[in-house]
Amino acid sequence: MSSVPHFRMLRHLLVCGSFAASLILPATAAADDAKDILKSMSDYLAGQKAISFSYQSSIEAVTPDFEKLQFVSSGTASLARPDKLRVTRTGGFADVDVSFDGTTLTVHGKNLDAYASIEAKGSVDELFERLADAGIEAPGADLLSSHVFDILMTDVTDAKHISSAYVGGVECEYLTFRTPEIDWQIWIQSGAKPVPLRYVITSKHVGQAPQYTLEISDFKSGPDVAKASYAIEIPKSAKKVDLSELQSLDELPAPTQPGDSK
Repeated sequence: MSSVPHFRMLRHLLVCGSFAASLILPATAAADDAKDILKSMSDYLAGQKAISFSYQSSIEAVTPDFEKLQFVSSGTASLARPDKLRVTRTGGFADVDVSFDGTTLTVHGKNLDAYASIEAKGSVDELFERLADAGIEAPGADLLSSHVFDILMTDVTDAKHISSAYVGGVECEYLTFRTPEIDWQIWIQSGAKPVPLRYVITSKHVGQAPQYTLEISDFKSGPDVAKASYAIEIPKSAKKVDLSELQSLDELPAPTQPGDSK
């Protein structure tokens, strides 16, 4: 009897595999359509002086034993172009509040009772570039850039508009893109407000192809955006540390060192 569930799962996987193999994807001409839709999204986002949204993100990791784990977090984001940003992230391994006011980047690790503050005068786009140069990646930050289209289309070798779809009950256009290193998918709201509602990145050359997924909800722009504060109130008990000491923009737990207990 114990083998029955495994047989059913195997049969289900075979059926799904056969279905996937039989899919007739759009012709090559659809690639131009996919790029056009992505460009509309990019132009729409870049044209908004103020935006805010809630999000849930997940990042997968593969252990040395080839077990795939998924780490989930959620939070909020507020952006006022060109130089204001506030992002919160709460998950199993971090409780972080990040603020940029055009001159200073402040990261408060609430769960660590510590914070970091560095001078970073400039725009939000320049901030992301500096963080990337320092090896600090903010997953999903591409969607907050003023140049979303150019960034996302870097190294793209194939683009397809698969179909219409629904995310959270909202009709979207489902697009897929391929590069030599990653595949990524995006679901963009149909109609006059082409907002990204779901974004998935697959590392196809890493064992078991781990994915990063970002889902956006409660998107607001312009006058609908509640006035946000871009100054973090740091508790007196919090210790000031170097930015590198904070697990601030990462959704994964700290790596286990050799000799650490499992």
